[in-house]
Amino acid sequence: MEYKLASFTNRFAALIIDGILIHVAAKFLTFPFGFGFNPWNVFNGNFLDFAEYSGYVGVVALVYYVFMESSSRSATIGKQVMHIKVLDENGDNLTLSKSIIRNFVKVLCGNIFMLGFFFALFTKNKQALHDILGTTLVVEDRPVAADSPS
Repeated sequence: MEYKLASFTNRFAALIIDGILIHVAAKFLTFPFGFGFNPWNVFNGNFLDFAEYSGYVGVVALVYYVFMESSSRSATIGKQVMHIKVLDENGDNLTLSKSIIRNFVKVLCGNIFMLGFFFALFTKNKQALHDILGTTLVVEDRPVAADSPS
């Protein structure tokens, strides 16, 4: 089967949707640890609070992405909304180990000025850094028909 590569804008929109879901989940999970549920004042001006909260968000994000993308749907909720999914370079669903590698790099790159995401604008297969290192592709949810032009 052939798939059409997902556009950068669809990937970005999915990232925004997933980011909102991850932060809401992180706020609920960190509330018992003293982080208030005010989304506009997460850190109260304290760098240590910022660092600790970022760690919680990173863990929530890693678990969310790993399990959602290695599921039978091969997509997070944001990707499902945007009708895209993640496959390995052979067109198969991700294994748990491949998803862990891809998403560990993704969370790491996401915390360094989102630098790794911009690779998708310049690479042949629209792969971000985490896709290249994880040997994955982000594609549209429906395969391209054999007789239709790509």
